[in-house]
Amino acid sequence: MQAVPELGSLRQELRLAGVFDHREVRSWLKFALLVGGTAACLVAIWMFGWVAALALVPVCAVLCTAAAMMGHEGSHRSTSKSPSRNALMAYLAFPVLSGLSILYWREKHDRLHHGHPNVEGVDPDIRPFPFASTKGTHEKCGPKERWFQRYFQKWAFWPMSTLMALGMRRSSLVFLYNWRKRHRVTREWWMDVGALVAHYSIWLLIPSLIWGPLVAFLVYSSIWAGVGVFLALVFLPAHVGLPIVREQNKDWVHQLETTRNLEMPRFISYFFIGLDYQVEHHLFPKIPHQNIRKAAAITRSWCERHGIPYLSEPYHHALADAARFMANAWDRDASDPLHVRAGLVGHDHDAQLAA
Repeated sequence: MQAVPELGSLRQELRLAGVFDHREVRSWLKFALLVGGTAACLVAIWMFGWVAALALVPVCAVLCTAAAMMGHEGSHRSTSKSPSRNALMAYLAFPVLSGLSILYWREKHDRLHHGHPNVEGVDPDIRPFPFASTKGTHEKCGPKERWFQRYFQKWAFWPMSTLMALGMRRSSLVFLYNWRKRHRVTREWWMDVGALVAHYSIWLLIPSLIWGPLVAFLVYSSIWAGVGVFLALVFLPAHVGLPIVREQNKDWVHQLETTRNLEMPRFISYFFIGLDYQVEHHLFPKIPHQNIRKAAAITRSWCERHGIPYLSEPYHHALADAARFMANAWDRDASDPLHVRAGLVGHDHDAQLAA
């Protein structure tokens, strides 16, 4: 590959095209529509019982997943020019709606994942417990985890994705507990805790008074188990199946070597909140999702002019690729970043999977 060009020229093209302009009113309306749809599903379940629940729990899970991803935008400050309104979106969508600490999310996702995508031992998104994405990670696990990875990882990932939301909540509570021990208790910490109390009151306490504790718990657990599956469907194919490296290349091209866009119909893309355009999102996370399709056309053209890898695949191909990779990832060494830079990106990574 040629010398790495300055990313500033692409940023300037995108800025002139207006893709960094916020669409705040549209974002709030979309969030209200998703939350309103969730509430309507819950009311219908209350009115019509388990028959309605069978049909509406999956719908509710899709709506909750998309609404949570609006919080992802708020955390990246792409909802609004106003820092306070970005924070409001993040708090409403994550701790209040989803039961997930915003302090935990900013550490796990904004800092570690975005700063170090597909880097072994650093990026938490490629190490969903109890699975392993590389041989190095596998060898650091305890004997029970290694046994599980050898004999069950191949088929257990998707069934266990139903526990993803629960696992993230647990991790976020542990993070908040440890935060209090490591740092002084801040206003942000108290806001996080208060929002989490609101989450469990809205989702469990109040429904328990209406339905009884058992029914409330079953409805809540079913919805958020579905959210776990849909989160895996959103995040897994964006990075998994692409090179995992022992250390990262120190320039911005590393983001493109470890990220791909997902091509899908627009009606499905509506619920991805821009995360089907992971290339642009990783390069410029402040682009609002309403503008990211336009940004993708500009970015692809710019990359082609400069000989930069730009990965984009049909969604079902990327999903199948990720599933094949996870089946025996515990027995695969992480790549050398220079080897990846030399050309093991794009079509060549399929040969690695087949090896």
